[in-house]
Amino acid sequence: MTTLCRAYTSDSDARAAVDRLLAVGVRGGDVRVLMGKTERDARDEPAGGFAGDAGDAVGTFADAAAGRRDGMGTFAGDPDRMRAGGFADADRDTVTSYPAGVARVLVAAHRGLARMLVEAGLDEAAAEADVRALHEGRILVLVSGTFERADAERVMDAVAA
Repeated sequence: MTTLCRAYTSDSDARAAVDRLLAVGVRGGDVRVLMGKTERDARDEPAGGFAGDAGDAVGTFADAAAGRRDGMGTFAGDPDRMRAGGFADADRDTVTSYPAGVARVLVAAHRGLARMLVEAGLDEAAAEADVRALHEGRILVLVSGTFERADAERVMDAVAA
């Protein structure tokens, strides 16, 4: 069994690699795309307003105005230096496979992603590094099965970052 794994910086590059793999005869069931969601800071999200600009102030306490970037409290540490969460916070790791050429998306857990990479043939350190890369915005294309290695490498490396 042959295993290849490449990281891409955009969804379009990963999709192009998948399309090329399928075109050179790699079975869709042997191709998986692993995607993660980068951690966001709610303070960086756009703030709306009604009938005008919302400005930077988000409220007051003891006659002191609080800015959007100001920390709002914490259990431990400096709240000004910590990420602020929000209702949209969710761990969105997905694995897409392509049985019969049709995309099938499943939600995955961190341990499941690392285990999948190790079971495909990557060493544990590389698997952990790849999972971290997913959360920094990278997209992994993992191919594991019986196929022409040279053809698969050629099409994957044509767009790999």
